[in-house]
Amino acid sequence: MSIPASTRFSSGRRIAGLMTVTVKAAAFWAAIAIPAAYPVLLYRGLDGTAGLLFVGLLFANAIALALGHDYKRSVTDGSSQ
Repeated sequence: MSIPASTRFSSGRRIAGLMTVTVKAAAFWAAIAIPAAYPVLLYRGLDGTAGLLFVGLLFANAIALALGHDYKRSVTDGSSQ
């Protein structure tokens, strides 16, 4: 018994939409949580590994901001774009 193509595409789009919203949600909350580590790193000093970690966190925060910037709009609109 085969599933019609329109049903497969519909369920695939639904799954893709849920995955997109999940990634946006995770990125949104990561962009909020990551800066909590900045004061600790700055207090300890940015020498060696701590400096690299600080730069890595800045980069991760920028990526999280880019991915999660429209999370609230996609949830309230019901869209997954």
